Amino acid sequence: MSPRPVVLLALSFLGMVDTLYLAFTRGAGLPVCHVTEGCGDVLTSAYSEVGGIPLPWFGFVFYAVVFAAAVFEVTGGIAALRYLRWPTLAAVAVSLILTGIQGFVLEAWCEYCLTSGALSTLIFLTVWTARRPPDIAGTV
Repeated sequence: MSPRPVVLLALSFLGMVDTLYLAFTRGAGLPVCHVTEGCGDVLTSAYSEVGGIPLPWFGFVFYAVVFAAAVFEVTGGIAALRYLRWPTLAAVAVSLILTGIQGFVLEAWCEYCLTSGALSTLIFLTVWTARRPPDIAGTV
């Protein structure tokens, strides 16, 4: 078995923990920042939700989907990792945009948001650098 699904399990689990922490502390106060000082500014900004839904919940759904796909792969169920290519590209694009907003618009940094961006980038690299499986005809 390839180590790729196990790596994705670990990365997506960390992402779920990170985004759940953000989601719950955002509603009950602000998370404690240890490295940066802008978590409150970022998490209470106009850019911190879409349609009234806080962004950490969108991140949690992304990480849960990656986690589920990796579980299917590890347990020998369907080969679900091939369906993660485009969602991971979208996640990295959103992370880049949000990181740009932190740096250039808000001029504040949230270490948990940056962690989520790094995790989504690592997931993207893990999914996209793998050799693509052959098509139905058996050609590469």
